[in-house]
Amino acid sequence: MVQFCEDCGHLLPVSSAEQISCELCGKSTKNTILTDVQISSSTNFPSRLRTKLLSKTQVVSQKDLGDGPITDMECPQCSNSKATWTEAQLRSADEGSTIFYCCRKCRHRWQENN
Repeated sequence: MVQFCEDCGHLLPVSSAEQISCELCGKSTKNTILTDVQISSSTNFPSRLRTKLLSKTQVVSQKDLGDGPITDMECPQCSNSKATWTEAQLRSADEGSTIFYCCRKCRHRWQENN
């Protein structure tokens, strides 16, 4: 919405003040834009992302995951030669994924960036 000066017709500047002065002739006029403004914030609109952000974190147990695939990988803690693994893309898409290992013997966990 725009406002014009009642005296000279000049376009008035946008302002949050109750009175606006014309930059051309100097006449002071009531700011009518303030009466027509409705302020809405992003919290007025539903958002699945905001709902997820405010929800409780889901806990995934080892039972939920199962054992997963087994690979030949030496555990840095107990030197066992077998580990289960899972893979996740934690960094940007143009970088490698992260592999999480879990020792089959001592359950020690470690990760490796590809």
